[in-house]
Amino acid sequence: MNDSLLRIAFLLFDTIVPITLGYVLHKRGIVTERGTKKVITFNVRVVFTVLALIAFWKLRFTAEVLLVPVAALLITFLPYFIMMAATRRNPDPRERGALVTAGMLGNTGTLGGLVTVLLLGPAAYAYVQVVAVIQNVILILFNFPVAQRFRDQADAGRSESPIRKRSFAELFFTWNQVALLGMIAGGTLSVAGVPQPGWLAEVFKPLIHISAWIAFFPVGLLLDFEAARRDLPKTAWLVPLKFLLMPVIVWAFCAAFVSDPVMTATLIILSACPTAINSVMTCALYELKTNIAVSSFMLTTALFAVVMCPIFFVLFG
Repeated sequence: MNDSLLRIAFLLFDTIVPITLGYVLHKRGIVTERGTKKVITFNVRVVFTVLALIAFWKLRFTAEVLLVPVAALLITFLPYFIMMAATRRNPDPRERGALVTAGMLGNTGTLGGLVTVLLLGPAAYAYVQVVAVIQNVILILFNFPVAQRFRDQADAGRSESPIRKRSFAELFFTWNQVALLGMIAGGTLSVAGVPQPGWLAEVFKPLIHISAWIAFFPVGLLLDFEAARRDLPKTAWLVPLKFLLMPVIVWAFCAAFVSDPVMTATLIILSACPTAINSVMTCALYELKTNIAVSSFMLTTALFAVVMCPIFFVLFG
């Protein structure tokens, strides 16, 4: 089996199989909602921390990649501001939080990484890693506090009491942000020039697959096709945001500042990635409307595979 087919096989194995398994177990009542949350919590607090340590330790902070973090921030925060403005009249904080999360987070590390490597080769993977690492930082330091804020608004609405004001420490120093310690430790070791042991790279590979299973497995547990179908009209308007507006904006950014065609193509593909699995995880973790995230995940992932991938193969193949 050649390398491309092997990557596709791993992608299918790490996505479809755990989602299917989770769905079957959920339908048979073997795994409860409480168990689902424990699985997600373990992934966020333990697996994320180890992966962050290894990834940041491996990352080389050079001048050549300075434009990639700028593009990563553009790809992540522009949809956030657009979604916050577009949902400002939504009276349900749990639904609004889910829509903002689904619009902001893209599946860059898995689907985006696979497509860029297949089309552009190994050089693109370094750019994907930089974007994925930055988005993981944003997930932990920004998305989690935002989700908590929407959860507090929803709780205040149910109890008819004022929204609880949380301190900076309560929002940014919780067990859900413990992966930050891994990022700091790994980055420090990288800057200090400490060589990473070869066995850690071997640990990283299976951990990626384990993390994918832990991430996709709860999707199957939380999957409700009827509810996702009902929520399609609420998430359908995310399609032009992800597949039209963001790629055009990132293309304009690259045309103005980037000369490397591989970097340009990589960033355009990553800007058009579908809703991330982390949006489902975040909604479940903070008890937002998970069906919104699941609906967006299913819709945008299907369209990415059927529509966007052929377009990218024509443009960059």
